[in-house]
Amino acid sequence: MSLDVIHEHMSDVVNTKVSSIISKAELIEPSYTLSEVMNKIVNTEGFDVFCKHKNSIMTLSVRDLLQSKQMLPSSIESLLHPIPSLSESDNIGKAVDIITHNRIRAAPVVKNNEIIGVVEAKNILKLISEKDNRWITANQIFTPNPVIIDTNTPLSTARRIMVDKKFDHLPVIKKDKVSNVLTSYHILSIALPPERVGKRDIGSKMTRTLESEVGNLGTNRMATCAPLDNLNVVVDSMLHANTTFCLVSLWDTLQGIITYRDILNLLTTKLKSTVPLFIVGMPLDDNADIIKQKFTKALDRLQKVYPDIQEARIYIKKLHGVNNRFNYEVSATILTPHKRHIFARTGFELSKVTDEVAHLLLKSLANRTKDRYKFSIRKMER
Repeated sequence: MSLDVIHEHMSDVVNTKVSSIISKAELIEPSYTLSEVMNKIVNTEGFDVFCKHKNSIMTLSVRDLLQSKQMLPSSIESLLHPIPSLSESDNIGKAVDIITHNRIRAAPVVKNNEIIGVVEAKNILKLISEKDNRWITANQIFTPNPVIIDTNTPLSTARRIMVDKKFDHLPVIKKDKVSNVLTSYHILSIALPPERVGKRDIGSKMTRTLESEVGNLGTNRMATCAPLDNLNVVVDSMLHANTTFCLVSLWDTLQGIITYRDILNLLTTKLKSTVPLFIVGMPLDDNADIIKQKFTKALDRLQKVYPDIQEARIYIKKLHGVNNRFNYEVSATILTPHKRHIFARTGFELSKVTDEVAHLLLKSLANRTKDRYKFSIRKMER
């Protein structure tokens, strides 16, 4: 599947103004306690909450709360982290960059320095569903061989898997079939402390709860599709079931999973280069220009010695951090006629991680090219 063709197909969605799909933002205050924030998220069945703090737009998500080792703060101020914002005149492409880079499900929209709403991934999917996407199939975009658990798995193990693997969905297997799907939201909801619980009791309740087994916890409201079903079928089934995932199965056997992120990855940023270059999760800061320059130069150099390259895709994710210091994951997928080459690195300095990935793909592919064109001494002696 060529992203070049999909990029052209999705250009009208990418260029749509966000003002057409702004929805209500779930707002909190920096002084809120952990219990108040958890209540807010559970009662609204949300994923991200936002606030304005010290002239910055801040956010906190279900994933942040699950990953936090600090389960007993007097307020959630220490858990908040800054997030780029949109204006009403920005387009969907910029919203997708914010959502995919920061691994959230909604991007805040600001007017006169106040949060007036959000652009949700779900509403972007609705725009995509209005197009004819019958030529894009589920097996072209799904995440294959998803991690699974069974009903006897302790919730603490499920939580650790989600935190370590950095995802929010775990299919639960019962009698060789998926019976339900456990999400990060469900783990957070069962850890919700009751009203007026003492601050010290929150952590103990969380510990006791996570010692229990998964069982039937999660949702059995599941969107499903077959590997050859098209993107319209996938998106429509997710919207109809009101889920953030779609299970891809063949003859009752789970083949993969499709989430919001997999679909939003189709709305990539395309850069000018001798090789078609697409970036998913482009940061909206000074690092953006640095990343563009480094990968454009690397691919221009690589294309001279490896002319078979068809397409390059760069994925940039901001992972969980401490004290506003974040971990970044940068991966590069290089497509050639016969193989898919993947290079990835993780670190705290995005510029340094980008350097490492660019150097790795240059060194690796350049060496393989030399091996391809090396003369055979045995043949020369004949």
